Amino acid sequence: MIRDRGNIKWTAMMIPEHVKLLKEWKGQDENVEKPELDEWGLQELSEQLQIAYANNLEVELSIWKEKRIFKVIGIISKLDTKSSSLYLKDGQNFPFQAIFGVSFTI
Repeated sequence: MIRDRGNIKWTAMMIPEHVKLLKEWKGQDENVEKPELDEWGLQELSEQLQIAYANNLEVELSIWKEKRIFKVIGIISKLDTKSSSLYLKDGQNFPFQAIFGVSFTI
């Protein structure tokens, strides 16, 4: 069986500038554009957040932050319309604009 070492075998022949550029290129490759919701999607998202808050349900939020998508699980402790933020019971908070998906966990 052939055991390929990937980029490890080539790093000895690369200059530091090449290594730096390859790392930056790989980091940019993982970036994700912010998902945009239409009016119906925003309405559904709002309804699901309100249901979860009213019934004290655990939710899984899809959050877009710093060109990445994160999944966060928690119970909503506060929906603050003044600051446009959602607060979880574990102390985390997220702006409404960063949230693009909600699902209830069972």
